[in-house]
Amino acid sequence: MFKYFISILLVICYLIDVSATHIVGGDMAYRCLGNNDYEITLTLRRDCINGSQQAPFDDPANVGIFDAQGILLITLGTSGVLRMNYNNNDTLDEFMFKNCGLIGGDVCVHTTKYRDTIKLPFRTGGYILAYQRCCRNFTITNIINPLGTGATYSLEIKEEALRVCNSSLVLSSYPPIYICGDYPIDFNLKAYDAEGDSLVYKLCTPFEGADSINPRPTRPSSPPFVEVVFKPPFSLLDMIGGKPALQMDPMTGRMTGFAEPIIAQYLIAYCVEEYRKGVLLSVIRRDFQINVRLCKSLPEAHFDASIDPCDLNQLLKLTDLSKDNYSSIISWNWKIMLNGNVYNSTDKNPLIQINDTGIATIRLIVQSKESCRDTIQKTIPISWLLAKVPTKNHEICKGDSVLLTNYSSTGATYMWRPTVGLSCSTCPNPVARPISNTQYILTSTYGNCNKTDTVNIKVASCFVDSCAIQIKKVCLPSGMVEVRILDAFGNLIQSAKRLHELFWDIKESSQHAKYILQNKNPVLLFPSDMFSITSKIYTWPKGVPKSIEYAKICERRIIDTINVKCEGPCTEMKFILSSCLDDYDVKNNLNFPPALCESVCGGSCNIIVALFEENGTLIDPNAYQILWSNGSTNSYVHIMAPYYNTLTVEVRKGECIWRGRYWKSCDLYKGSNLIDSRDFGNVFLQAESMNAETFIQEASIKNYKIYNIEGKCVAKDILEWNLLTSGLYVFFVEINGEIEVYKVWK
Repeated sequence: MFKYFISILLVICYLIDVSATHIVGGDMAYRCLGNNDYEITLTLRRDCINGSQQAPFDDPANVGIFDAQGILLITLGTSGVLRMNYNNNDTLDEFMFKNCGLIGGDVCVHTTKYRDTIKLPFRTGGYILAYQRCCRNFTITNIINPLGTGATYSLEIKEEALRVCNSSLVLSSYPPIYICGDYPIDFNLKAYDAEGDSLVYKLCTPFEGADSINPRPTRPSSPPFVEVVFKPPFSLLDMIGGKPALQMDPMTGRMTGFAEPIIAQYLIAYCVEEYRKGVLLSVIRRDFQINVRLCKSLPEAHFDASIDPCDLNQLLKLTDLSKDNYSSIISWNWKIMLNGNVYNSTDKNPLIQINDTGIATIRLIVQSKESCRDTIQKTIPISWLLAKVPTKNHEICKGDSVLLTNYSSTGATYMWRPTVGLSCSTCPNPVARPISNTQYILTSTYGNCNKTDTVNIKVASCFVDSCAIQIKKVCLPSGMVEVRILDAFGNLIQSAKRLHELFWDIKESSQHAKYILQNKNPVLLFPSDMFSITSKIYTWPKGVPKSIEYAKICERRIIDTINVKCEGPCTEMKFILSSCLDDYDVKNNLNFPPALCESVCGGSCNIIVALFEENGTLIDPNAYQILWSNGSTNSYVHIMAPYYNTLTVEVRKGECIWRGRYWKSCDLYKGSNLIDSRDFGNVFLQAESMNAETFIQEASIKNYKIYNIEGKCVAKDILEWNLLTSGLYVFFVEINGEIEVYKVWK
């Protein structure tokens, strides 16, 4: 029985120990963003050495929201709790490794900041926000039962602060994480307030919060909060012993006292009250630990690291702040580690060029002339504001676009003005498509750093032939080619009767017979197909009937051969497109359902066209998405002949597509052919086109003219072309009686 009791006791002690023996200190602050929005900042510090490694920072940290009477406001946050996510990038490690002249062991403090926003509407009496966590370090000297004592970090936002959209004061840095016993204490803890409010400082008793049973409450307990109990003879009036006792100047925030010559760890707290015209706005409370060591002659390593995000040279400035009360420091060894790169220096205050961003680890080793050393290591975020536009001036054709920049900086914000013609006005790399000459102004912001730059875009029509057409060939992974006809401005032509018509003449090939299409765009062709495309644009003078005899017709014609090779992945989809009269019946043993096989030919021909799997069975319309050109979604259609080359079908399954065209009527083209294609998703390969230099060098190309973007003819031969300056030009090339237009950069 006794052994059993001991085992239970050991387990309980172990659970208490790992539950959270790590709390070193912390505080809370707030910033008014306007419109009742407030940014809340929670700073927490934990012991890296004496604290439990199984008690990391909370994720999330649960901050309770209370009214002035201590009632939890469940309509705010998540049922009265602001859940603040842990951000490992906003974390700082401070290590103090003493190799010489120190008795009492190493000190390590791990600090992190939580930030989040919450809407706090005006409320009589204001708000109290609080975070609770257990437990404090068991090594604390001046309080009772530190291992079972948690911590509460709170702030008070008074109603007057809500009324004027006040932001809390900003506390100074934490004091050094250790001091030497038998030495005076002198900490400058003066805070900063942006609005110039009056600040009053005083020592105060730290709050308890949470316990070893519930070390991480999801909903903090309500105020008023319980204060820690000092272990006699310590008290609020004498927190650490020593003469004179620890005290704080209410006006300057200077904390002074004397540390007794013993190895110890003390829990300290102070409060800062913020007043405006005598009215209390807020109260900030911070607690922290003072670690006392017995010191001989030794240096104390300390440094400051800073960057200017606006610095084009990207310099990290390191300033040595180390000291030795009894000797002098004679050497410095810096090591900066960032993303696998290492930078070293032995200068006292080096400037290191860092062409990278991320979280840098900085280590400083100092040595006194007595060969005593001290090491400190910190981590800091490094990010540079890159806001210089690489190209100041662009020339584009009307309807074209240009990428303004090709970079971004982590943590920076961007604003482009004007916003007209931009794909995005707040992203670093917008695409601009203005319709007239435009100057865009970029303002980049990172913290208090701002940069401004400009980019000018000149827009020209670039087109002297409004009736011109262009061919765009899109190579599908199936092996087929999608041919698109574009107008002079690069837009896909949408054929409309009596406005703009397209006439296709596809020549006979080994794949199919000759056929003609009208007002189809785009069309699907084989890689070896030859074709001609005729474009007719119809306009009518004002006041005349819109009939063909009164129309003004602008006609352009291009003859082309598709000479690209395409391959694709969707080979598993293959079907047979056939009618009851096709000899595919015999060749492929197609299984036409008897009810479908009918042919009533007289003055017209009535036929059935159906889709089959390769094994000859009619495909299941429930297994595929089927769409015929007449709108049917079944596995077959009922049509009237003659019906040459106009019936098409598309079959989809997942991301794969099969397309087919029916080629014969009931009295022509016995033994029909089929055309099919397959593509996969939205993957396209753009077919290459010939550039202007190639045209000039072709011996067979005799007739061409070169225009600038204002529409002026500037060259007619290779000699004149070579004399032109760099820029954008338009080539009109006559090939076999046809006119082709090309845009070329020189």
